[in-house]
Amino acid sequence: MHKGAKIETFEDILQALRERPEWLEELRRLILAEELLVLPQKFEAFRIGFERFKKEEFLPLREQVDRIEKDVAVLKQDVAILKQDVAVLKKDVALLKEEVAILKIDVADLKGDNFERKVRERAPSYFGKLMRRCKVISHEELANILDDAVDNGVISESERDNAINIDVVVTGLLRQEREKKVVAATEVSIKADRIDVERASERADIIGRAMNLPAIPIVIGKEYTKGAEARAKELNVILC
Repeated sequence: MHKGAKIETFEDILQALRERPEWLEELRRLILAEELLVLPQKFEAFRIGFERFKKEEFLPLREQVDRIEKDVAVLKQDVAILKQDVAVLKKDVALLKEEVAILKIDVADLKGDNFERKVRERAPSYFGKLMRRCKVISHEELANILDDAVDNGVISESERDNAINIDVVVTGLLRQEREKKVVAATEVSIKADRIDVERASERADIIGRAMNLPAIPIVIGKEYTKGAEARAKELNVILC
């Protein structure tokens, strides 16, 4: 649009602004508020600041988060392994308890065997107050005596199988009746109970018949249960 041309239409205004850019800037100042005019500069400053933040603050933070996530993953693996180890440990502890229980039984059996051997070896000390000239009958000799009794119909096979398990058998002369020979059928136990008393009574009866001798049922223990004491009175079993 040439100088002096009249502006009559909106198209004339647009054409004038195209030809005179400085008018466009002035028009913007007139139309837009100051805040809107500086908005592009503010946005650009924000964009630059955000990019700087991403580089200086956000990215290192992201790296830290990544490291934490990796550490958590490793920790989860460690926890899983620990759980497996704990499970194995529980099994080992269970096995150990079983082995300890078996060991206790073995130790108890060993103590019992040792105590029984001590009674056999020191029979006069244990039976001396009851009889003199004590003689321990070996299991081999007892087995022969019982087998003969079965053959002669004195005892049954089941009675023989019961009596052969007696702990200690001793013969001797009663101190109160110096010429009366008797046999002592003895159960030996660290802690004697009612069952020991009943076994001694049953086996003494069988062995007495097999040997054709008066039989004295005896239980020798380091301790006795109340049940053993009560049952001994009922069955006339001597507790030593």
